[in-house]
Amino acid sequence: MVSLPIEKVRALVSGRHKSGKNAKAARKVTEVPEYSPGLVIYTDGACEPNPGIGGWSFVVYRDGEEIHHECGGDLNATNNTMEMTAALMALRWFAGRGIVEPVKILSDSQYTVKGCNEWRIGWKRKGWKRGPDKPLANSDLWKSLDEALTAVPVRLYWVKGHIGVKGNERADELAEVGRQSVIEYPEQNPITQQLTYSV
Repeated sequence: MVSLPIEKVRALVSGRHKSGKNAKAARKVTEVPEYSPGLVIYTDGACEPNPGIGGWSFVVYRDGEEIHHECGGDLNATNNTMEMTAALMALRWFAGRGIVEPVKILSDSQYTVKGCNEWRIGWKRKGWKRGPDKPLANSDLWKSLDEALTAVPVRLYWVKGHIGVKGNERADELAEVGRQSVIEYPEQNPITQQLTYSV
């Protein structure tokens, strides 16, 4: 867990550190139909350049109200590893709360959604390989996701990114906050940092 000055956390979470395409996307957020009732978690990952410095996040909503979010970053990442990490951290958060209610987890990464819902079963059967002599990229993360999904059997859903879905845009914004936290405070933890906020 990163201990940042409260002013810095407020600045990061408020989005004052956004730049480039993320700033433009944030300005273009439009309202779309309200969230599903119950517990809904949006996840997102970002990496710039790819591979390079990455960030991940998840945002938890209950009946359309944000109740929790987390974000973090990694100095050596890819878009895919950050998308997967976001889903993994969301699953671990959900499992750790002992919540007994349905949950809907949404990601704009088809790689993560299809990997979790379909592909991992075959990869596991093949010893975490794509086939004979075909190593599986990100196998450690896939194993961790498999373990989390075995403990909390939920299905992930795909949501199109950057079209104004408020929860997805919020997760995108926080993934950039996570990425920036690694850039701005690398001495606190050289590999991964995490910011947490709960209402």
